[in-house]
Amino acid sequence: MSPRLVVKLNKDFDKAICDEFLNRSEAGVDFGVGIVKIHPKLLPAQKALEKQFPIKKIDKYFDAYYKTNDEELQESVKKAQTDWDKISEKFYKACDKYFDKHFWPKGKYEAYLSIIDCNPRFLHNKTFQVFWKHKKGFVFMAMHEMLHFLFFDLVEKLFPNININTQKMWEISEVFNGLIMQESEFVEITGVRDPGQYPDLIKLQKGFEAVWKKRKKANEFLAITLS
Repeated sequence: MSPRLVVKLNKDFDKAICDEFLNRSEAGVDFGVGIVKIHPKLLPAQKALEKQFPIKKIDKYFDAYYKTNDEELQESVKKAQTDWDKISEKFYKACDKYFDKHFWPKGKYEAYLSIIDCNPRFLHNKTFQVFWKHKKGFVFMAMHEMLHFLFFDLVEKLFPNININTQKMWEISEVFNGLIMQESEFVEITGVRDPGQYPDLIKLQKGFEAVWKKRKKANEFLAITLS
């Protein structure tokens, strides 16, 4: 059975993610720079992190921002939920095609709109964040994260001895999403022909294009890339 994704706000969780990502970079993307670009008032908090000082500024800033923008944030949650519910059946059908009807793993399946543009996902409970004003829209980002949940569950089923929490597995998962989301079924839903990729992973994705295009099946892609 396909899970129902529920969209919510989670201010305290958003604060924690901001704390974690203010001085974090990954594969050519500096998340801290992105956070401060959207919220310049958090620059002092970033500098405090560098000196290992308390960062109460994050709590105070987030409380004020959420209060000031409460109505717009609530409306964004409603819109995201409506947009997802409209396309979810098509999305799950497309996943069945490329994952050979692999069962969706159990989990919360909750999406939290965030005021920062970091968009992390959490495999252990099937939750993720999406920047509330993401240029590619909520549906695109939600599909990206949901594909991760299915992908890693398939990895664990096919390769039970593989550690899914390695840098290599993260890179392959991002490359896989970059390839599969170019398929017509997904493009038809998102309207995004070029899903984009982390700068440092572009070369790796190009190297795996032929592997994906040969059969366009998740299990066969994994059999080649992880063997």
